[in-house]
Order: sequence, then C-alpha cells, then structure tokens
Amino acid sequence: MPVSIKRIMTVMKAEFRHIIRDPLSLILALFMPMFILIMSGYSICFDLKEMPLAVFDMDQSRESRNYIQTIDNTSFFHVKYYLTRYEQAKYLLARGETRCAVIIPADFSRRIKKDLPAKVQILVDGSEFTSAQGIINYLSAINALHTKKIVASFLERRGIAADLEPIVLTPRFWYNQSLRGLTFIITGAFSLSIMGIVPMLSALAIVREKESGSIQQIFVSPIHSYEYIIGKMAPYVILLTLDFFLVIVFGLWWFELPLWGSPLILGGATFLMVFATVAIGFFISTLTKSQLTALLLGIVFTLMPAFIFADALTPVENSPAGWQLYSCLFPARFYTGICRAQILKGSGIQSYWKDALALTTYCLAIFALSAWRVKNKQI
Repeated sequence: MPVSIKRIMTVMKAEFRHIIRDPLSLILALFMPMFILIMSGYSICFDLKEMPLAVFDMDQSRESRNYIQTIDNTSFFHVKYYLTRYEQAKYLLARGETRCAVIIPADFSRRIKKDLPAKVQILVDGSEFTSAQGIINYLSAINALHTKKIVASFLERRGIAADLEPIVLTPRFWYNQSLRGLTFIITGAFSLSIMGIVPMLSALAIVREKESGSIQQIFVSPIHSYEYIIGKMAPYVILLTLDFFLVIVFGLWWFELPLWGSPLILGGATFLMVFATVAIGFFISTLTKSQLTALLLGIVFTLMPAFIFADALTPVENSPAGWQLYSCLFPARFYTGICRAQILKGSGIQSYWKDALALTTYCLAIFALSAWRVKNKQI
C-alpha cells in the first residue's frame, strides 16, 4: 500500500503542537534523563573505599599492631573503632556502624614467634552480600601480603634465600584500566534513563485520544494504521533522540568517560533504542483506556525490568538461562552492549552486530504490532 507523506505530516504537526502545549512533558523529557544519570553515578557504587573497621586486639603486642597498621594503611579500610570487649563488635555490627570487625586473639604474637600459624577472626555483616564478598576478598589479599612479609623475615633470620612468589601474576586491564566502577555504571545508566522516561511519555499519546473520543475520527478517516503510528511516533523519536544525544554527551563529559568508538554508530544505536522504547509506549497505550493505567504499565513493564535485565548493574550472563531469554524482551539489554562496545572498547561491528540486529528487529516487530492493533481497532 502506498504511503502518504501528507497524511503522516498532518498527524506529526498535530502531535508536535500537543507536545509544545504540554510544558511538563517537555521538562520531564529534557531533565529527567539527566537526573537519572546523575543519581546513578553518585548513588550506586561498587568500589570499597575507607570502610570503617572495628578491631578487638586482645594481644596488644607489636606484632598485632603491625598487622592492624597493614590493614589501616590501605585505601579500602579505616580502623575507626578500637574495642575492649567482644560484645562491642556484635553491638556495632547490629547497629550497622561497621560491616566488619577484626578479632585478634591473645596468643597472636606468641604463635608467630614460635613459627606457628596465628588465627584471626573476621566478623562480617552478611546482610549485604556484595559488600561482604568485597570485604573478605580485600582482607584476604591484605592478610596474604602481611603473611608473606612474616615468612620472608623468618627465612632471612635463618639465612635461607627463597623466592616466595615463583609465579608472578601481572594483570593488565583493558578498556577500564583504573577499574572504575563508575565506568560500568554510567554506560548502563544510559539505558536506564531511556527506558525510564521514553515509554511513559509516549504511552499517553493514544490514550489521550481515547479519553477525548477523537480516536474514532481516525477509524473513519482515509489514513492507514501505519501512517497514523508513524505520524504519532515521529515527534517523540525526533525530540527524544536529540535529547539523549545531549544526555550522552553530558554523561561522557561530566564523568570523564572516553569515547573510543564511532559517534555515528553510537548515535544510530541511540536512535534505534529511542524508536523501540517509543514504540513500546505506543503499544502500551493501545492496551489501556486511561492515562493512569498507561503510566503504571509503563513503570511495571519498562523501568522495573530495565534495572534487572538491561545488563546495566549486574551482568545478565549471571542469571539462569530462562531469565536470560526473558531479558531479550527488553531493548535495553541490546543497547547496553552496543554502548559499552563503542564507548569503552571502540570495537568493530563483529563485537556488536548481534545486538544491533536484535535491536533493529525489535523496533520493526513492536512497530508492526502497534500498527496491527490500530488497524484492527483493538485499542
């Protein structure tokens, strides 16, 4: 069937006028993505820095003080509480004033001097699993370093020359050399900001006409369903694509992230992502008859799953196979992969062509589904 540019432009002009007459929607579209980006950057943190630590030193020896000093000298922990009773450690952990307490036994220095293994107890708040794992890993590494010094001193006193580290591990981190957690968070927050705003704005487009009754005029007019959907979607896609170009530029500049890939490819992926999320909003609007219901469905079916399945905060690969398949229903998963490939890696198409193909297919499928529902008056 032929496409009438004139009919599409008529719908586009009407929708542009409505958007301009609704300043609140414009403000939300312009500033909410920026707000989500900044909140994600400053409120979500996976790095362990200056964690307040409690220490109960029952030995009070030079060896125990050296051990405590080794922990305190790192940038990961700060010894804030020096305890005199074991119960104080339980009290601080229960109140949440510390997440870890180090208990040094009274025979710590005596066992070290006799070349016997000394045991140190670590009490860790396991209610926050991610932090608990990080604490254990960091303290284990610090303990291994201190133990190595003690063994080296023991061998030196006996005139034994030995290499305590015959295999030297030399890590080199690619694409995120400083291991900034912020780099991972912000590249994922781009997806969250799009999924969190765009569908809820576009979901109101058709619902408004349902509530006013003007949708019936569309059914009796000569305009085709796909022309109507294109005309309604185009203003949102144009405005929000430009908006998110600015959001991405701001995010890269504000958080000092590199852009090793092609801005054109990143821009094209952003256009597809905005198109897909606008189409999701329109599909939601064909399912409901009130603006409140459309907003609630937009939150439930876009924003909430984006936090879980967008690969933004935790890798989707860690999820069960069924949930990984389910995550393909949300375009944010594919966009996040393209984002990281372009921003952090500068990879060629061989590393993201599957995500690009999936995102393109998603756009066509959700657009066709929305047009089908309009054509069959199932709205």
